[in-house]
Amino acid sequence: MSVSAPRRIVIFGITGQVGQELVDRLDESDWNVVELVGVASADSAGTTFSFGGHDLDVTAEAPPLAGADLVFLCTRQVEALEIVRDCLKAEVACLDLTGAVSAQDAVPLAYSPADVTATAPLLSIPSPTALAWDAVLRAVAGDGAVVRATGTVLASAAARGRAGVVALSEESIALFNQSESPDPGPAGQGVAFDVLPGADLGRARAELGRSLGEGVALSVAGAEVPTFVGEAASVLIEVEASTDLASVAARLEAHPLIDVVADGPGSRGLVAVEDGEPSPVGPTMRDAAGESGVQVGRLEAEAALGEGTAFRLWLSMDPLRVVADHALAIADARLTAS
Repeated sequence: MSVSAPRRIVIFGITGQVGQELVDRLDESDWNVVELVGVASADSAGTTFSFGGHDLDVTAEAPPLAGADLVFLCTRQVEALEIVRDCLKAEVACLDLTGAVSAQDAVPLAYSPADVTATAPLLSIPSPTALAWDAVLRAVAGDGAVVRATGTVLASAAARGRAGVVALSEESIALFNQSESPDPGPAGQGVAFDVLPGADLGRARAELGRSLGEGVALSVAGAEVPTFVGEAASVLIEVEASTDLASVAARLEAHPLIDVVADGPGSRGLVAVEDGEPSPVGPTMRDAAGESGVQVGRLEAEAALGEGTAFRLWLSMDPLRVVADHALAIADARLTAS
């Protein structure tokens, strides 16, 4: 079996950011989808989504799952658990992108198609933060072990969903026009032209802990920055076995999820503000927008923590694109294994 076989797919949470990205990527794929059912909350009743050159109706009623080949969950966690139970009863393969079951040892946490078996009724897709960090940490360590990873994640307004993006836009316009500020959005306070400490990274920490094991010390802080899309992070990685910078760079370049960005201007073709001044260096959040890979740059050895045992880098990604592409790769492996 392969994705060329006729497939019947159900996506719960189709009007959300992750659900819509998943539909867009599925539409661009070579999957033979003969039926795609999009489910959302009652607030979305009467709306449509585009797929295969047609506008399809969004349903607020949970459809019969018997006969479906695969279900994607892109809803809120609290809603996902009930849908998971329905999928198990209907014996339909289910991929959960919400993190609702990622802490359950009985549910495979699918970082790789190698984690997929034909008998797994339910698979959990890691958060994009966990996907990116896991790939980078394993590439830096090579055949050795990671001892410690410390870093700060910079999350955009999109981390709070479409409501976060709308709030940032409205607040920015109000500030530019010197008009009355709108009511606070999902952050609970203004975000425009500000940095809010404490982005929610509980899910990513737990998923990384499950993947890397208790022997790895993780310290992940977060902040929300006033950008509309993307995610970036500054990460310091300490490894057990001494290695050299060139070997680390080669392993990063060889990883299928990672795109190494060399020193120099970012992909937007920026130039120095003044002649003779250094050129801007990528990768930035805007550099990564619309890209499927995790962009890594500014790689350097941290000699203060031991020769060849500590490395600092910067990563940037489009989390919606990264998690949607990964989910489709896992789904492909699950359906092919059936």
